[in-house]
Amino acid sequence: MTKAEVTENTYQAADAKLRAYIRSKEMRPSKVRNMVLRQVCILKKPFTADQLVKACEADRISVGTVYNSLRLFVDAGILRGTNRQRGQIATEYELQTDKDCVMQIICTRCGRVARIDDKAVHHLVTTRKYSNFNMAHFSLYVYGECKICRRLTMIAQQ
Repeated sequence: MTKAEVTENTYQAADAKLRAYIRSKEMRPSKVRNMVLRQVCILKKPFTADQLVKACEADRISVGTVYNSLRLFVDAGILRGTNRQRGQIATEYELQTDKDCVMQIICTRCGRVARIDDKAVHHLVTTRKYSNFNMAHFSLYVYGECKICRRLTMIAQQ
């Protein structure tokens, strides 16, 4: 399968989820919103709102439309937003799938992000039973200081 086919399949799945959400909220479909969604599927993940705005400039899509679309995509469960600190707090977005079980460690000093695969935590969360609730997926973000930043802190204190 080529990269273009993967992107198109991703777009089709996201578009179907968006159409279902829009229908459930009795909203009107929008060609411009779908153009933003296509750009989301093309962008390297994760991305910021500013990166999406730049990607949509060629299609002459307004900044407001991009931000409104981002909010809608998060509400529809198409995107997941994560607050990252890199000098200032910024939200990074990435596509969310129904089978997503995301675990990440995030350095609050430099903003480095690493995906982790902790089988014990994954098992603990996915096998947990909740009354009156059926879990579909989960996200776990652990914030702290990475090894490099800890070392720099120790050096600065000496």
